[in-house]
Amino acid sequence: MNVILIISDTFRRDHLGCYGNTWIHTPNLDNLARESMVFERAYAASFPTVPNRRDVFTGRYTFTYSDWSPLPPEEIVLAEVLRQAGYVTMLIGDTPHIFKDGYHFDRGFNGWIWIRGQENDRYSTDPIEYNFPCNPEKLRSPYNTYVQYMRNTSQRQYETDYFVVQTMIEAAKWLERNRKHEKFFLCVDTFDPHEPWDPPSWYVDLYDPGYEGEEVTYPAYGPCDYMTPDELNHARALYAGEATMVDRWIGFLIDRVKELGLWDDTAIIFTTDHGFYHGEHGLIGKSIITQEAHGLAPLYEEIVHIPLMIRVPGLKPGKCEAFAQPPDLMPTILEIAEAEIPETVQGRSLLPFLKGENPEWRDFAVTSPSIIYLSLIHI
Repeated sequence: MNVILIISDTFRRDHLGCYGNTWIHTPNLDNLARESMVFERAYAASFPTVPNRRDVFTGRYTFTYSDWSPLPPEEIVLAEVLRQAGYVTMLIGDTPHIFKDGYHFDRGFNGWIWIRGQENDRYSTDPIEYNFPCNPEKLRSPYNTYVQYMRNTSQRQYETDYFVVQTMIEAAKWLERNRKHEKFFLCVDTFDPHEPWDPPSWYVDLYDPGYEGEEVTYPAYGPCDYMTPDELNHARALYAGEATMVDRWIGFLIDRVKELGLWDDTAIIFTTDHGFYHGEHGLIGKSIITQEAHGLAPLYEEIVHIPLMIRVPGLKPGKCEAFAQPPDLMPTILEIAEAEIPETVQGRSLLPFLKGENPEWRDFAVTSPSIIYLSLIHI
């Protein structure tokens, strides 16, 4: 059985039709959900982006002993175990944090491709003329991250120049070249719909046509009272446009899986790391990042309650109410692959639920940023 794991950063669960959303267009993921086991109570574990990927790749609750840091050599990782089981393993992504600055989340993969330029990736040095989309005081890190992002995207002309599109096309090309391997694991990690939110206008016009005000595309995290109601509403539309674009190109990849004759032999998993506040609880973002302060914010449902759907050919789709978390993905994938699950893994395979079984299960889920500094303070 081949396995494709798709991680779409900052994709709110309640912005998918299969989880009850009625105003954002996500037809491709909704179709995938109809053929999947959809987990109704999936929750983030380690928060945010990099700690989440460490949970996924190690099967462990890493917030208990690590923080936002590179993947260390002593961790036993999913790709290495699958390689030992005879899988060809590939990582394709545009999420910069797992690749740049020596973070080594490519470790264990036979190959990896990094689509350059997302967010603060030090990719382009081109001198450009730029205009902020709004008052820069409303932006998170305007003169560093945002200016770098504008350099990175200054040559963009077509939808195919957008990062999620490049990532899904590259993944489709890899499938074309590698479809004859006996078994493969492909991890596709896209940063969208993480901000900056700047999808093509035709996506935004689905949700807020005719808007003429400032576009807060990369909002400063924290209390959202610096935005007018119209600006906040348009920020939601920008995010919704990104979500629909992500859905469109995940659909492209899924179609390629079918066209290449891989559909009946390939398990597909879709999930995210966390959500995003769009004014709920008086907040925008997922933490506090302003020019004056940098810190944590409360983790409400909009952040921690995440989408998770798992499609395994031959197993019945449905809905599952068990608490599922990112550390469960490694043992689930290894059981699908009929590979040995290392003793270091703390998560549990979700495959029994897809087989219609009812195993004894955990009674709660915990989501947390790193607690190691709190432990040091306590000591």
